[in-house]
Amino acid sequence: MVATAQELVAAHGFVTVTMEQIARQAGVSVATVYIYFPGKSAIVAALADEIVAAADLSVEQVESEPDPIRQLEIGAGILRRLNERAWLVADILRSAHGRDAGLNAIWQRWQDRHLDAMRRGIGALYAQGALRPDLPLDDAVDIFYALAGTDVYRALVRERGWVPDQYERWLFQHACRELFAGSHRMPAESPTE
Repeated sequence: MVATAQELVAAHGFVTVTMEQIARQAGVSVATVYIYFPGKSAIVAALADEIVAAADLSVEQVESEPDPIRQLEIGAGILRRLNERAWLVADILRSAHGRDAGLNAIWQRWQDRHLDAMRRGIGALYAQGALRPDLPLDDAVDIFYALAGTDVYRALVRERGWVPDQYERWLFQHACRELFAGSHRMPAESPTE
């Protein structure tokens, strides 16, 4: 049902899709849809949960990598994949911001999870002494959070026509320049992810 809802919303917009349409397209009764999802905001929550639960998006990959350059390459790859999958959820949540309490709560949870992952990933770099010495940890988190946000991805990929690989390279290169000190500065080659 979640995949069906995602297809319908992507094609027709969140506001116009009804629970009845989701049920019909999924081949189930409307009552069945409501058993699992008491409203459309619950479907958005399920979409968001499904995205962030994907193993290939886990910040643990960054934390377990010993090399800071590779950590940032891995992180850029994770964020690219996250943004590729999350554009619909982000658009729904952004468009409903301030108008729907249920979707506002989902948006806040989404942002909190994203910030927590950023703190963990940048914290792993900080623990290795890879960050610029003049850059406090909280500032480094904020810089990477801004560079890797859904708005930047949307602007570059969806609006300006960049391919996702180009975004990933850009994110990696800018993060290296902004965050790293000395021997951890950006290498000449592109990320390998």
